[in-house]
Amino acid sequence: MDKPVEVIEKDGRRAEIFYDDCAENPRRVFDELGIMVCMHKRYNLGDTKIKLDRDEFGSWNEVEDHLIQDYNAKVILPLYLYDHSGITMSTTGFSCGWDSGQVGFIFADHASCVKEFGEDYSCEAIKKILNTEVELYDLYLRGEVYGYQIMDKRKCPHCHEILEDEYEEMDSCFGFYGLDDAKEAANEVLNHG
Repeated sequence: MDKPVEVIEKDGRRAEIFYDDCAENPRRVFDELGIMVCMHKRYNLGDTKIKLDRDEFGSWNEVEDHLIQDYNAKVILPLYLYDHSGITMSTTGFSCGWDSGQVGFIFADHASCVKEFGEDYSCEAIKKILNTEVELYDLYLRGEVYGYQIMDKRKCPHCHEILEDEYEEMDSCFGFYGLDDAKEAANEVLNHG
């Protein structure tokens, strides 16, 4: 395993935070409210529920109209990608016009909104959820998924004396999207384990 990204020590135990090399795509793992439709020449992005061919449309406005008419999209946000020695995605765009541009939309259809929140759903609340889904997916795209290993000082099997600078793994958990979430979970185990 690689070097830890961060080490947290407490009472002779330590939590070692690592990048999650086997991180799962949150669009496939979690039950998301939004549907992410992306079209890119080199990357397979977003969901697989709806596949559109960019050549069938003359503009992003036509794609948006298609999603509204054919998929009953009620809340819809644009998706932008920045591609420069790695990729990152947002709903607000990037200042670099050369390495960034629109790649699609994320939307919630009327039926999903009603199912989740009832007939009087708030479009602003739905937008916040869609933005959060894009932020989570962006963490995945940037490789910002982590895990921890809880290590305890190793004891001599004969005399049970603590061996200095020797640790053994006691627990581990991976799949935290964002370093702060991984650190928080590791601290919780260190404080209560």
